[in-house]
Amino acid sequence: MKASTPAQTRVASTPLKHLRAAAYLAVILCFLAFKTTKLQIFGLALSASSLLAIVISLPVAAPLARTIAIVFVSGGSLLLWRAGLGFGEFVGAFGQMAYLIALFAVLPVLAAPIRLGGYSGAIQSLMLGRVRTTFSFNCITTSIAYICGAFVSMAAIPIMMASMRPVVDNFPLGSKQRFMTVSAISGYVLPLFWTPVSGIVGVVLQSLQLDWLSLFPLLLLLSLVCLGMNWLIFRLIEGNGPHSAEPALAAGLTAPDSERHSPLPHLMQMVSGILVLLLSIVVLEHWMRVGLVTVVTLLAIPAALIWCMMLGHGKRFAFEGSREFFGRLPHMADQYAVFLSAGFLATAIVMSGTDHMVNVLFLQMNEAIGSRILLLLMPVMTLAVSFLGVHPLVGIALLGEALRPEVLGISSTQLAITLIGSSVLTFMLGPFSGTLGLVQNISQTSTFRLAWWNTPYAAGYFFVLCLFILFI
Repeated sequence: MKASTPAQTRVASTPLKHLRAAAYLAVILCFLAFKTTKLQIFGLALSASSLLAIVISLPVAAPLARTIAIVFVSGGSLLLWRAGLGFGEFVGAFGQMAYLIALFAVLPVLAAPIRLGGYSGAIQSLMLGRVRTTFSFNCITTSIAYICGAFVSMAAIPIMMASMRPVVDNFPLGSKQRFMTVSAISGYVLPLFWTPVSGIVGVVLQSLQLDWLSLFPLLLLLSLVCLGMNWLIFRLIEGNGPHSAEPALAAGLTAPDSERHSPLPHLMQMVSGILVLLLSIVVLEHWMRVGLVTVVTLLAIPAALIWCMMLGHGKRFAFEGSREFFGRLPHMADQYAVFLSAGFLATAIVMSGTDHMVNVLFLQMNEAIGSRILLLLMPVMTLAVSFLGVHPLVGIALLGEALRPEVLGISSTQLAITLIGSSVLTFMLGPFSGTLGLVQNISQTSTFRLAWWNTPYAAGYFFVLCLFILFI
């Protein structure tokens, strides 16, 4: 038989890519239609499209993602069969975590205003003008990464590492790669405690049926205390570094032409845009009452478009944004397979009554060691499971769906903070969380070395989290 040429392979795969894109888009649209209208017809369409999305994702998913998805679907199917539920209930159990898929699909468009607005040049200029010591450099980079992470989520990592590179290369650091990666990761993960664009917050609030606005002050306080802990640990480990004035500029590095003047007005423009978006999310969620994740998903593309139009890049965003969105969609097979199958398993656990068994198990542990100790062990258990290849959001979603805080004698707020904090810790250290994988691709540093570099900071975050769990 004659071997297929690469061109023939690409042509043959194009219809399959279009099919995946159409199925994946159908899941998102059905989810949004169901959440906003509450019509059961869209709920049925969401379940059917989610099942189809899993089926067509499995052949092209990575081996680990395929294995996890098959285990989840098989386990959920077994639970439903043993409970005596029929085919209708089986199909209806799909679609539970479509909200997370929709969020992941649209969130990358929020990076467009940052890129098209040239804010990375302002970030670089601020570093060049303000850096005096290693400690001040760390404070600036983590603070800016924190602000970016609150708006563009994981896109903050490549933005910050690209902005830091010219300054880091001309700054006398012991380990330039460690400084860049730790600063970018720390700045990115800390706003995940509270930002509405965080998948973690969306999963926990959705599972526990909590209001974001009521939890926001406590989550923000926890996040800011952890940021202060980051600076303290860096100071203890790295010291204050060189005290020579503007070492980067002394090495001949100058600010970008567009940022020769003070970069603060440009950065304040970026911060103002982020604050307007967050305020819009709060107002719209209060008005629509459809859930935080749904509001963020609905608002992300229009907000990015309006911002880019105000910058004079509306047409460019419409062209590049649509091309990137539809070009990225067929390659989300891993996410669709794992998260939709995890949602099916979570629903099957509840429909079959297995959640009562899970609660009994945790209740026995609660009686043996106490509720506070049990909460303190949850981050450790989540981290341990993540090293087995389970994404932290999957583990948190399953726990959130199965556990009932009133049965365990704890408040929903305590459980929410514990679950969110557990995920943040795992995003710092878990080799399969996605964070370390992204940084590995950029820095060409192994995920285990990155985890080792982050360990002191993760220990500090865990200490702060334990204090909040014990005293809230």
